[in-house]
Amino acid sequence: MKKLLYIEGAILGAVLLLVAILAATGVIRLKNSTPSEPTGTQSSEPSTAPTDPSTDPTVPGPLPEHSPVEGSYFDDAVFIGDSVSMKLSYYEAATNKLGKAQFLVAGSLGSGNALWPVSEESVHPAYNGVKMRLEDSVPLTGAKKLYIMLGMNDLALYGPQGAVDNLVTLLDLILAKTPGIEIFIQSMTPVAKNSTIVSTGGLNNDKVRAYNALLLETALERGWNFVDVASIMFDSQGHLKEKYCSDLGAMGVHFTNAGCEAWVQYLLTHTKQGD
Repeated sequence: MKKLLYIEGAILGAVLLLVAILAATGVIRLKNSTPSEPTGTQSSEPSTAPTDPSTDPTVPGPLPEHSPVEGSYFDDAVFIGDSVSMKLSYYEAATNKLGKAQFLVAGSLGSGNALWPVSEESVHPAYNGVKMRLEDSVPLTGAKKLYIMLGMNDLALYGPQGAVDNLVTLLDLILAKTPGIEIFIQSMTPVAKNSTIVSTGGLNNDKVRAYNALLLETALERGWNFVDVASIMFDSQGHLKEKYCSDLGAMGVHFTNAGCEAWVQYLLTHTKQGD
């Protein structure tokens, strides 16, 4: 009997020794033990790499791409812009690809001078032939969606941050008189290579990119939609694509019909789903 107990004790001791060795090497882990630090092995934790907002609608950022909507989506939309958007209004009048969208556009319009009083010299867009401030004309359109692209006439005067501040002031004035309208900020489109306003007007694509980054940040903070039209307008060198530019060698900011078509297709495939 004593011999049997001795053998059982030896076996138990061997088992306990094996358990201790396996626990020390990490092959098994004892209950309530503290896990050792990884030693260069790949983590089993899920990846935290950022998701591309253009393909994942749950990630805050520009409106993601989807199948094109019908042009009637824009029946209750009004577009605010400068001479760049004026070309879009002409293209829309000829094609009707944006439904019954309305336009409040004017050459040289900016978020800064839109805040000035209306006068004979001011560049406020006219509604039904009457020039008026935008916070007064937008309610008259009956629009439920407001698409705005301004900046070309602001960046040289106010810089990216000042231009954004003016735009926010303008939109707040509009919202005060049209509280139910939904805001869609369009990124400012780039300048073509060899543009005359780069050398003489203080506008360049570095400022455009900085401005658009601030616009996106502001849109996210305020709960506004951001439509990154500019993302398809840059060429490989960071300029407005030549085939989209109607005034190469001059201002270098206005669009051809091909540019307007690309713009329209982007709008049709980057709407707020569920509207």
